[in-house]
Amino acid sequence: MKVLLSWLREYVPITLAPQALAARLSLAGVAVERVEAVGGDWLFDLDLTSNRPDLLSHYGIAREIAALTGEPLAKLEAPALPAQPPSVTVTIPVTIEDEQACGRYCALVLEQVRVGDSPAAIAERLQGLGHRAINNIADLTNHTLWAMGHPTHAFDADRLQGGEIRVRWARPGEALVTLDAIERKLDPKDLVIADRERPVALAGVIGGLETAISAATTRVVLESAWFDPLTVRRTARRHGLHTDASHRFERGADPEAAPLAARLIAAAAQAYGAVVAGGLTDQVGTLPRPQAIRLRPAAIARLLGRSVPPEDCARLLRALGCDGEDEVWLPPSWRPDLSREIDLIEEIARLYGYDRFPARLPGFQGVAAPLPEAGMRDRVRQQLRGRGFAEAVTVSFAAESECARFAPQAAPVRVLNPLSAEAAILRTSSLPAMLQLLRHNLHHGVGAPRLFELGKLYRLEQGKPHEPAVLSLGACDPGLDFLGLKGEVEAVLGLFEAPGLACTARVPGFLHPGRSGRIGELALFGQLHPELAAEWKLPAETWLAELDLHRLYAAGPRRVCYTPPSRYPASERDFSFVFTDEVSWARVSAALHAAPPIAHLAAASPAEVFRGAAIGEGHYSLLVRVRFQSQERTLRDEEVQAAADAVAARLRALGGKQR
Repeated sequence: MKVLLSWLREYVPITLAPQALAARLSLAGVAVERVEAVGGDWLFDLDLTSNRPDLLSHYGIAREIAALTGEPLAKLEAPALPAQPPSVTVTIPVTIEDEQACGRYCALVLEQVRVGDSPAAIAERLQGLGHRAINNIADLTNHTLWAMGHPTHAFDADRLQGGEIRVRWARPGEALVTLDAIERKLDPKDLVIADRERPVALAGVIGGLETAISAATTRVVLESAWFDPLTVRRTARRHGLHTDASHRFERGADPEAAPLAARLIAAAAQAYGAVVAGGLTDQVGTLPRPQAIRLRPAAIARLLGRSVPPEDCARLLRALGCDGEDEVWLPPSWRPDLSREIDLIEEIARLYGYDRFPARLPGFQGVAAPLPEAGMRDRVRQQLRGRGFAEAVTVSFAAESECARFAPQAAPVRVLNPLSAEAAILRTSSLPAMLQLLRHNLHHGVGAPRLFELGKLYRLEQGKPHEPAVLSLGACDPGLDFLGLKGEVEAVLGLFEAPGLACTARVPGFLHPGRSGRIGELALFGQLHPELAAEWKLPAETWLAELDLHRLYAAGPRRVCYTPPSRYPASERDFSFVFTDEVSWARVSAALHAAPPIAHLAAASPAEVFRGAAIGEGHYSLLVRVRFQSQERTLRDEEVQAAADAVAARLRALGGKQR
């Protein structure tokens, strides 16, 4: 929000220097980010909170300055509209379809309008605020917006079909070409301004191009209205629009300012030769009404640490526009944020001066200390959410028969007074609850659920209850396979300083024997056995994983390490060996990276696996791609050859035969 110092001085005397004024406003909660000299004037750039729509104008800021400094505030008023003979009196019919969405609509007709350039004073002001001048009528609406904060709009009256205004909801299939020359398909939830035939504006957001003011315009309909903030916000977001008008209506414009804004524009337009044809049409529907607030001196003293003299409280509240005395106050129509006693106390505190209250801490100084693993748990949560999993929370009670199938060796902790057999123990496995969640989501229309739960298991160890932390994953996603699930598990393990354990096929019977695996004691994962999936009424490809977070927390978070890429070229070699099926890639990788390290070995990866009659049963051919590289220099051919010989030797030591 930008304001000009010269414009503020039209409403309130300002004797403070620009920098001192900026500091005074900032200390009162109206943050001034920057003050700069612009063409003999001073421009203030303010960062306003969304609950202060009353500050989105020069008059609003001037009112704040008057309350802070005690200087008199000029009254903002417009001259009465001139009486016109019946021969030239014109009114425009206005129909409001939803009086809650449009609580007030004022319309005024201007005749004999001559559209042209704005006076230099108005054009320069708008340009000083970063807005280009358009024409004298459009500039008047913008000038009034920045002066008093209430949005208005001007229509070319001759382009309004039927000569009437209807505030209604958009109809299916309707479209509107807005002022930015974009055709927008309207939604039935869009509130529009329409004539007899078609929409001509999105209410509170932007006008239409067909009824825009042009050089040929001679008759104008001025609109000054109040629209429901939620309705305007939804329409603006639906169409990806954010305008000066929507910015104010979304936050809550002053419903009492609509007729004043129309009169101000009409009075200014008469200087251009325009004639006000008739009176102001002012239709009022359902408007928000301020409610009286009780303000107790004891509450002021308790919350602020000291009492404030009643005469000072009354002076400050009246300077803000509140009406009342003693302990009952009525907020002004332009302050929708004032609805509770604490709101008035906050206003008194910031205007009275925060520096006038004692700086002391509350009596209680204790703070809740986070658990040691809280940060690691949040990293796991963030990782899985970023990979498309949704977090689930389940109860800790479980049926003993279900847990026994997934953790038969675990001794359960029994509930002394269970509500049912399904809640007889504290769970020894998190997987039954995950299966129930997957089934529930599928039965309620979630086509491909991916879930995770950060919880605990409850087991008796040496007669004492033990509560290890556990992470469970579950998915019924057709796009997921065994390698994909393995990747999700390894992504979580990669957050910790867990040892690089190999994946083995030693899995319990509730998992598919050919599509499951285990990584040490840290993780168990795979496809649910098809028979068990049918029993649970789940798809055949249901994927589960359970990770021991207790061990991972003990290992600690993985340290961030960085090795800069080498500036020198790498040399790649391929090695084709035949191994028996007992030799896994994990064994091959471990052998290549075992001590003593092979000189200049930068990376090794499996490039190709082949099985067939030519290889022999129980054997497979593995193509290993190895990269040699140095951080200090370019390797010589003999160094690369020596390293390649070392790689081949270690592969032969595993029983491999080079092809």
